[in-house]
Amino acid sequence: MKPKFYMVMDFYFSEIQGGAEINAESLVDRFKSDGHEINKIKSSKVNVKFLQENRDFIFIFSNFIHLSEECKQFAINNLTYFVYEQDHKYIKSRNPIKYVNFIAPKEERINIDFYKGAVKVLFLTKLSRDVFQANTDLNNLLNLQSSVWRSDELSFLKKICSNQKNNKIAIMNSSNPIKRRVDCIRLCKKNNWDFELIGDKDFKKFLEKMSKFKKFLFLTGHLETCARVVVEAKMLNLKVITNKKLIGAASEEWYSLTGEELINKMEEISAKMPSVIIGALSD
Repeated sequence: MKPKFYMVMDFYFSEIQGGAEINAESLVDRFKSDGHEINKIKSSKVNVKFLQENRDFIFIFSNFIHLSEECKQFAINNLTYFVYEQDHKYIKSRNPIKYVNFIAPKEERINIDFYKGAVKVLFLTKLSRDVFQANTDLNNLLNLQSSVWRSDELSFLKKICSNQKNNKIAIMNSSNPIKRRVDCIRLCKKNNWDFELIGDKDFKKFLEKMSKFKKFLFLTGHLETCARVVVEAKMLNLKVITNKKLIGAASEEWYSLTGEELINKMEEISAKMPSVIIGALSD
C-alpha cells in the first residue's frame, strides 16, 4: 500500500510568488505524477484535531511559521513527518548570513526538537545541509540536491533556452529587500552596464523574458538554500553574476552545467525526488 502525504505550507504560490512556494507545489505535483496521494494545506489551517484525524498520513512540513507550538509537539509525539527546509527556520532571524561562518549563537536557535523528531530534514543543496548541521548538530539529514521543477516547466525551458540574447543584464524587479534590487541597479550604474528590470507574476512569462538576456545579476542579502532563479538563468544560458559563497546551488557538482545539459540534470533529480523521500522511510 502506497503511503499518503500532506504538504503543509504557509502560503500557496497563487498568493505569494516565492521560490519556497513554487518548490513545495512542484514537489506535490511530482508525487502526483508518480501516482501518490498527496494533499496540500496551509499551516494556518492546521490544528491538533486535524493532525489527529489524519495521523495515518505522512506529513511534509515546508514553511511552517503559522504552525502552533501545540501542533509541533503533537507531530513530534505522534506523526511520521519530514521537514522540507528552505529558509533557515532553525534561526530566529531566518538568515545565517549575519553570523561568522553562518553559525548563530545558541540563544538564536529555534525549532530544534521539531527538526529532531522528523524522519529526515530535507535540503535543497549541500550548502544548506552543511550550515544547518553546523548550527544544530543533528544528523537526520537528506540532501535532495536541488530545487524541484515540473516536467512541463523543464520542457518549456528547453524550448526557449536558445532564444536570441540581447547585450543587457537582467535584474529581478523584486521589492523583497533580500533580493537587493537597489544594490543591483547601483552596481550596474557604477560599471556602466546596460541593464533592465524584469518581472512577471506568470512564471513562464517571466522565464521567457529572462531568456532574452545575456547575463543575470543576482545580489542576495540572504544565504540562499538553492537560489532557484539562478538555476533557471543558467538553464536559459545566461551568465550569472553573483556571490557563489551565498548560493546553495553553487555547492552542487552540477552547477557547472548550463542550457540543455542542466535542464536534463534537473529533470533527472526532480523525477526521482518522491522515491528518494519515500526511500528514507525505511532507512
